[in-house]
Formats: sequence, structure tokens, C-alpha cells
Amino acid sequence: MKSHFLILVLAAALAAPVMARGGAVEPASSAASGGGIVPDHDIQYARGITVPSWKKEWDRARDLYRRGKTGQALVQYELLLQKKKNIDEARWEFASVLIQQHRWSRAGKELDILVSHEPDNHKYLLARAGVALEEGHAEEAVKLYGLVYQENPEGRDGVDALTGLVEALDRQGNSKAELPLLETLLLRKPDEPVLIKRGAALALELGQPAKALTMLQKAARTRPDDIEVLRLLARTEERLGHGDLAAACWQKLVGRNPVDEKANSWLASYYEKAGNLSMALIHVERLLKSDPVNADLMLKAARLDRRLGRPGRALDYYMLYLELRPDDTLVRIERSQIRKGLAMELIALIDGSGQRNLERLWQDLARITRDRSGVFTSMAAWFRLHNRPMAAVEIEKILRRSSSLAVIPGARIVGNRAQ
Repeated sequence: MKSHFLILVLAAALAAPVMARGGAVEPASSAASGGGIVPDHDIQYARGITVPSWKKEWDRARDLYRRGKTGQALVQYELLLQKKKNIDEARWEFASVLIQQHRWSRAGKELDILVSHEPDNHKYLLARAGVALEEGHAEEAVKLYGLVYQENPEGRDGVDALTGLVEALDRQGNSKAELPLLETLLLRKPDEPVLIKRGAALALELGQPAKALTMLQKAARTRPDDIEVLRLLARTEERLGHGDLAAACWQKLVGRNPVDEKANSWLASYYEKAGNLSMALIHVERLLKSDPVNADLMLKAARLDRRLGRPGRALDYYMLYLELRPDDTLVRIERSQIRKGLAMELIALIDGSGQRNLERLWQDLARITRDRSGVFTSMAAWFRLHNRPMAAVEIEKILRRSSSLAVIPGARIVGNRAQ
């Protein structure tokens, strides 16, 4: 797909005026200036003047093109130029149609002939440079664009040449040479969003975030809803060490798209480092909405919930994580610790109130976590360890009835389950 820059350059070249070699046979401007490649009418000869056969063939080619018969028009142009090689106006039209049809190689050959006739014709040189770029010859394009720019840096041709030169250097991967030329182009086109974003991205790539910020500030004011500008601004503020400003940009992105992966990922990390665990968890859970089987995100959510003092929610995430990674021993230990901690809170509640209604406790626990069986298993293990077998037996009855565990064969196995 052609770049935005190259489209502008080729369009400008095709719209420029041209002089026919060997005398003017048409008013200058055979190329389209918006409406098409050829003029919308042909020159009419006065009565009594014999129309040359080559002129009839040329008119026929133009008529075919106007009627949308591009393939036939190309054939007619080729037949014309075989007979009348010196009509540069017709050859330009032929090359223009070839360019329009993306027939780069043949267009290049026709443009080479035109350039040999008029080596200083900027329109020919610009079109040839654009075709060279499309053919993958970036070095040749840099040379041709550079030639036009040196000869006319201030005029319209200079702008088109500079635009093409920036694109050609980008194709070469020559960022260091591209950035200063792009800055010059921005002086000529200060409100062109594509140039602003490209310049800012290049400045960041080259380690010049302050320059990127200067480019982006106006764009951020005039295009507040431009997602790409916001992303670049967020990255720029981060590189400058302005974490709060970067976070504000990422928050705007999340406001426009709540499941924006990059924004939520950055914000989750930022808020965790800042100690705002609740906000960090919000963004982790948003990431999970778009990637619900991501084990790493599940573990992150589990640990954040644990640090926030939400053991029940943490256990839910640990359960999901271990379904995907059942052999993670360290995480199993973490889960065991949380189960034991929650179990001790429930045991204290029972002992403190004298309440023995474990069935009611089992029902209430469902509002806290889906890992009721794990917590109750830890409670049973603790009761057996502390010589309270009757309480352990009551818990095991509930577990068997709930079918959470098929068999609880003994204290040692129950204890191991809690691990």
C-alpha cells in the first residue's frame, strides 16, 4: 500500500503543467488537476485544416481513457508513441495512466525518456523519484528528490521534493537524516497531523523526547481525540519523567476504549509502583476482560487482592490460575497461606461467639469466595491438629455433602489438601 507521503508526491507531479517537445500542441496542463489524467476536451481544428493521423490517434486514446477503458487507452497511447516519439505531452499522459494503474516498471521507462528530453523538468523528476520509490529503489529516489529540492527549496516543487525525500529516507531506515528534513517540512506544513505524528515518533526513536513534546503539544490541543497523538504524548511524557502527565494521557485513552491493552497495562504497572493497588487492580481486571485465560494476569490480580486484604477474591483468582498451571508449587503455597488465614478468622468467629452453626457459615462463605472447600479443609486440618476432632468431623460432613471433596479419609490427607 502506498504511503500517504508518496500519494501526495505523485498527485502533485501528475497535476503539474508540461510543455510538449517540438512545439505546443495543447495548452499546458495535460495531467489532471483533480478531474483526470487527460483534458476534458480535445483541441478542435478549423474547417479546411487536415487533422494529422497521429492527432486522431491521440484523441482516440484520450477518449478511451475518459470512458473508463484504461487498458485500451494504454494500447492506443503505445501505438501513437511508436509513430510519433517526440510528443512529450502524450508520453506524459501515457506515463500518468501507467502510474495510476501501478505499472511502475513501464512507467519508469517512459519517465526516463521524458527526463532525457528535459533533465531539469521537476515534474518529470518528481514522478520518476516516486516510481523509483515504489519499485524499491530508495537510493535513486533520494538522489532525484534531493536534486529537485536543492534546485528549488522554497517553491511548490521544493515542498513536494522534501515530502518525497522524507519518505525515501524513511524507506532506507535513515532516521538521523530524516528527522531534520521532516522538521523543515513541518515549518511548511505546520498543521499536517501525519507529519506531526511521524516527527514525534522519530524524535522519540532518536532519544529526543523534548523535541517530540514540542511537536505534539499543538496537535494535542487541536486534535484532542486523536488516539495516536495521545499515545505518542503518553510515551513522551513518560520518557521525560512526567509520570503523572503520562498517566493522564493513558487514562484518556482508557476513557475512549476501556479495554485498550497498552493503556491498561501501563496504568496497572504505574499504579502498583505508586502504591495505589486498588487502581492497579482495576486495570488488571480490564485486561482480563479482553484476555480471560491469561494466567499471568490472574496471578497478578490474585496477589493484588491479597495485598488489599481481600482473601476471598484472591482465592478465586488463585483457583483460576492453578487450573491453567497446576504444577506451580510456589503459588500453591501462597494459596495455602491465604486459606489458612481465612480459616483462622472463621475459627475465631466461631469460638468468640459460641456459634456452632457450621452450615450457616458454609452458606455465608459463598459470598466471600468460590474456594469454600479449600478454606473449610484448612479449618478441619486445624481442628484435628489441635485435638478438636468433633469440629473437624462436622466440617468434613459438610464437605462430603457439598460434593466439593468425594472423600476425606483422614487428618493427614486433609492437612495435605490444605497445602
